[in-house]
Amino acid sequence: MNIKHLEFFVAVAQYGSINKAAQSLYISQPHLSHIIKEIETDVGFDLFQRTKQGVVLTPEGEQFLEHSNAILREMENLKRFSRKVNPDKDRLSLSMTKFSHTMESFNEVCCHNENLESFSYRLNEGSTVDVIDDVLTGTADVGVIHFASHESAHMRSSLEQKGITVTPIASLSLHIVISKNHELIQRGQPVTLAALQDYGFVRYYGQYEDFIYNIATENVHLDLNNSPKITYVYGRAALLHLIASSNFYTIGIQGFTTQDSMYQVLSMPIPNCKERVEFGIITLKDCQLSDSEKEFVDNVTDRYRRLQLEDEE
Repeated sequence: MNIKHLEFFVAVAQYGSINKAAQSLYISQPHLSHIIKEIETDVGFDLFQRTKQGVVLTPEGEQFLEHSNAILREMENLKRFSRKVNPDKDRLSLSMTKFSHTMESFNEVCCHNENLESFSYRLNEGSTVDVIDDVLTGTADVGVIHFASHESAHMRSSLEQKGITVTPIASLSLHIVISKNHELIQRGQPVTLAALQDYGFVRYYGQYEDFIYNIATENVHLDLNNSPKITYVYGRAALLHLIASSNFYTIGIQGFTTQDSMYQVLSMPIPNCKERVEFGIITLKDCQLSDSEKEFVDNVTDRYRRLQLEDEE
């Protein structure tokens, strides 16, 4: 059980429905049901009574809700306190989904400003849900997220209702990310999702809702969450090192600047795939960005738009 799980529990209690809470949290109903079951197993009692109309808190669940709200309020107070420390320093407070392209922009801004007299730069990485939460709670001023292009209108509408502004920066095709020395390449065979079904799939731990793990082409539909051979990792470096030294693969976009030189890993377009991933910058509507945050926004916007131009060639 963690803070995020407490937030999910509180959402279910507020909505009185796992399905409605899941929609508000941008995760699936089965995944949220699983989390609630995990919490109930951890605490040793039922939090909800299931009914045809939804869910109702048990007496124990009511008490658990009081404690959960108290913990979440204190976490919110800590976040507000941390933002009051050194308010005059130049700041860059960023939350991002795990794409090295975004990290490259963050690194360039850090390097460009390393001789400033004082600054406070912070970076969080997580799922799209995590990034949205970071922006909503003030943990980050700027978020960079990705989502399925066909969900774009719904995503923007939902976020705007929460007081978040979404600025689209690119729409990109999906790629297979694979070692230059993969068996298929060495044999001169086509690299397709169908051909990779017997190979290991490496993915980020916990991001079960990421649509890039559930994609379709004209020839095959694959829910990669159900792959028979999966390795879960937390970080981008671990993922890339594993792919570089094995026949594992993952799904991503075009290669970032140092991908080949550092890892000898290729990004290859998925044949006949109509799915696209959209990237956007999110901020609270009234958020005043620092100079470094504005610099980052310009940098990452230019980077992803150049990727889109390359993608369209």
